[in-house]
Amino acid sequence: MFFRKPTDNSGPHDKLIQAFLPDARAIEHRPRPRWSQMTLYLLLLMMVVALLWATFSHVDRVVVARGKLVTPLPNIVVQPLEIGILKTIDVRLGQVVNKGQVLATLDPTFTGADASQLTVREKSLSAEVERLQIEMGNRTREAPGSLASQPTQNALLDERRANYESRLAQLNETVQRLEASLTTNRAQQSTLKDRLASLAELEKMRESLVEKQFGSKASMLEVRERRLEVEHDYKQSLNRENEIAREILASKAERDNFRRQWRQRALEDLTAAERQRSEVKEQLGKAQRRNELVQLVSPANAVVLEIGKKSVGSVIKDAEPLFVLVPLDAPLQAEVEVDSADVGDLRVGDTAKIKLDTYPFQKHGMLEGKLQTVSADAFARQANGQAAGAYYIGRIDIGSRKLDNMSGPAYLLPGMTVTSEMVVGKRSVISYFLYPVIRTLDEALRER
Repeated sequence: MFFRKPTDNSGPHDKLIQAFLPDARAIEHRPRPRWSQMTLYLLLLMMVVALLWATFSHVDRVVVARGKLVTPLPNIVVQPLEIGILKTIDVRLGQVVNKGQVLATLDPTFTGADASQLTVREKSLSAEVERLQIEMGNRTREAPGSLASQPTQNALLDERRANYESRLAQLNETVQRLEASLTTNRAQQSTLKDRLASLAELEKMRESLVEKQFGSKASMLEVRERRLEVEHDYKQSLNRENEIAREILASKAERDNFRRQWRQRALEDLTAAERQRSEVKEQLGKAQRRNELVQLVSPANAVVLEIGKKSVGSVIKDAEPLFVLVPLDAPLQAEVEVDSADVGDLRVGDTAKIKLDTYPFQKHGMLEGKLQTVSADAFARQANGQAAGAYYIGRIDIGSRKLDNMSGPAYLLPGMTVTSEMVVGKRSVISYFLYPVIRTLDEALRER
């Protein structure tokens, strides 16, 4: 009808004939409007343009997956070091806490008593060490130290110093006395030596007179007797000198030995006291640390996720979890479940946009990230105890956490549900029409 050659029915004779024709014939011979003749061509043109647009136009291929925010770091578990009585709970669920903020306090009675006792012991040992150093001469008493606050050690220092000086003075006196005796003995030796020489000369003179018969033999023998006595005294004096010299050496050795033994005992006591003080200092450090740990503090900026079911006055066992904190500064990732039909299109490094259910993306925008990992095996979904399809787990690294139209900082916490859209490539528009046709043709006309 549309391709039939049009007839010219516009003449006056034709119009007269059409007036007497039946209606159907009149409509058939009525001339067609010009716009109707162009409709087919316009439709064909539109179909061609649509086909060309669908062939050369491409849209993003997006894999949509649901999931939640997670952190690669584990949650922070705060627990007491040892058994104690819960004194206060200073935070509540969902509260944002800063690093070092007190979460709870335990009763410090026992740990405080241990620390106080060790502090007193450490001060006492420090004073003892200082006293022994003064005794050994390694330190002056005027130097400030722990000894000033320990009257017992001060009194002991005075007593031991007095005993030391008294014994040393006694030994020095013995040496001086023996040295004086040695000096006296040597003076006596000189006198006896002179007398012995005089008597020997006198004896020779008497012997000469007796030989010449000018003197009596009795006087000669008397002089000889006196010479022998002096000679005996002189030899005794020489022996006494040797004895005194040996006694002086023995007294000096005793004095030096007393000094060495005194210093040795002081050094042994000092070594033992320093060793005990070191041990007490280590124990004191542990006791003070235990006393500090009665206050449970947050190790990082975090949000309180869980609080143990305890009340003030409850007994807390050692290492019993009391708080679970979610760190705020920890890096976040989106853990999404990718359908097994879509996992083949994913590649590590694909860009993704993340929509937070908590913050509508129409108002606050979306987060951006990149796909980091895809699990090597599939997991089965469970529905009513039965498998309901397989999925793979993907991890998306989140870049900036900034959201639009926020009155304050947006706290992104692990567990928030998200929807991720990962761009995996391009696809032509016509493929959406061709792929179903190709699949239908491929699966049709098959015998079962």
